[in-house]
Amino acid sequence: MKPKNFPPGPPFVPVLGSILFIPKKLLHLTMAGEWRRKYGPLVGLFLGSKLAVAVCGPNEVLEVLRREEFQARPDDILFRDRAFDKKLGVVFSDGPYWVEQRRFAVRHLRDFGFGKKSMEGMILDQVEDIVKEMKNHPIIQVSSLFNVSILNMLWGMIAGVTYERNDERLKYLFEKINRAFRAGSAAGNAANAFPILRKIAPGLSGYKHVMDTVKDLQDFFREIIKEHEKTIDENNPRDLIDVYLRELKQQSSNPDTTFTVESLITLCLDMFIAGSETTSNTLGFSMLYMVLYPTVQAKVQRELDAVIGRDRRPSLEDRPRLPYVEAVLAELMRVSSTAPIAAPHRTERDTQLNGYFIPKDTTAVLSLYSLFQDKEHWGDPETFRPERFLDADGRFVRDDWMIPFGMGKRTCVGEGLARSATFLCFTTLLQQFTISVPEGDPPPSTVPLPGITITPAPFRIKITTHA
Repeated sequence: MKPKNFPPGPPFVPVLGSILFIPKKLLHLTMAGEWRRKYGPLVGLFLGSKLAVAVCGPNEVLEVLRREEFQARPDDILFRDRAFDKKLGVVFSDGPYWVEQRRFAVRHLRDFGFGKKSMEGMILDQVEDIVKEMKNHPIIQVSSLFNVSILNMLWGMIAGVTYERNDERLKYLFEKINRAFRAGSAAGNAANAFPILRKIAPGLSGYKHVMDTVKDLQDFFREIIKEHEKTIDENNPRDLIDVYLRELKQQSSNPDTTFTVESLITLCLDMFIAGSETTSNTLGFSMLYMVLYPTVQAKVQRELDAVIGRDRRPSLEDRPRLPYVEAVLAELMRVSSTAPIAAPHRTERDTQLNGYFIPKDTTAVLSLYSLFQDKEHWGDPETFRPERFLDADGRFVRDDWMIPFGMGKRTCVGEGLARSATFLCFTTLLQQFTISVPEGDPPPSTVPLPGITITPAPFRIKITTHA
C-alpha cells in the first residue's frame, strides 16, 4: 500500500508494483525527461512490493548525497547473492562493516601508490601499451582498446600482477562483464524485486547470467588469493591482497572480525568491475567526441605542443598548465555520463524530502545525469562546449555540479586513479596521434549502448602518427 504523502509516480499494480512502467533501457533519459516533467523531481515507485523513489531533480540529488540518513545500501537479494549471501565489499555494504573495510582499502591502496608519484609510473606503463597498439593498427576498434590497460593500472596495486593485452582468460572475463553490464539496468535486476524468479526463471530474469559471471570472477580471485597465501612475506607485503591476508591472520581469533576470505573476494570483485568499466568507457567517449569535433581536438593538440612539446610524455604535474585540456575532460565527463545513475541508496530511518514522506528502507535511485543536463544550470547542456569550464582569462573553473564519481561518504574509492588515468591517457594519445573517422565509415553515434553503465556504440578510428 502506498504510504501517505509519498511522492507521485507511475501507476502500480498488485504484486508487480511499478515494474511495467519502468523502462528497461536508458532509464536516466526517462527520469530526467518524462518523469521529471510529469511528476516532478521526486518520483514514487514500487519495485514489486519494495518502496523506491527516483530522485530526478539536481538539487534533490545533491541533498540526498549530503544527508546522513540516505547513505545506506539496499539489502537486495542480488547484492547478497554476489557476496556469499552477505553484505560484503565496499560498494553494496553499509554500517560499521563498510566503514572499516573502506577505510582499510583506501589506506593501503594509498600505501601502494594511490595518489602518489609511483601511481603515475604505473599508469604511464599501461598508456605506452595503448600507444604501441595504436601504432600497430592504424585503424582500430575503440571498444576493446582500453579495458586491459585500465584494469592493469588498478590491479597492480591490488594483486601485484598485470596482464598481457591478448590474455585469453582476461578477454573471456571482460566479455562476460560487458554482457552483464549491457544486459543489466540501473533500475535493478527483476530478481531483486521478485526473488522467486531466481528459482523459477533464472535465465529469463537475467539472474543466471549475472551470477554465472560473478561465479567466474570469484573463482578467478580465489586462485589469485591462494597463490598469495603460498608466497606472502608478511614483513614485506607486495599489494593490497597481501596486507589483507596479514590483517585476516592477525584478527583470526577475533569472533567479530570483518576480515574474511569472502570479504576479500568481494572487495576484489568490486574493484575489478569498477576498474574495467567506467574509466575505459570514458576514454572511449573521449575518442568519439574528438573525431566528431576535430577543431576541439586540434585546440587540445596546440595546447599540448605549447606547454609540453613532443620530446617528453605528459605528466600529472602539467595539469595546472593545461586549462583547455581540463575543460575538455570535464565536458567529456558531463556529456558522456558513463554512470548516469548512482549506485542505489537506502534510507536508514523515516525522513522527509521536498515535503514528502520517505519511509525507512526506501531505495533511492539518483539521477546524476540530471545534474549534467540541467538546462537552467548549463544553458545549452545538449551542446559539446568545453569553454563552459573556462573563465574570461582562459583559466579552468570547477563546477560543483560536476560529480561523476559521486560525493560525500559514498564517493568512488577509485576517483583519484580514474581522473589521473583519464588525463594521462587522453593527453598522451593526442600528443602522439590525430584521430579521425576512417574513410567509408559513418560518423560514430553519440547514442550510447544501454546498461548499468553506458558505453559508446562500437566504432572505429583512423590513427595518424605525428611526425
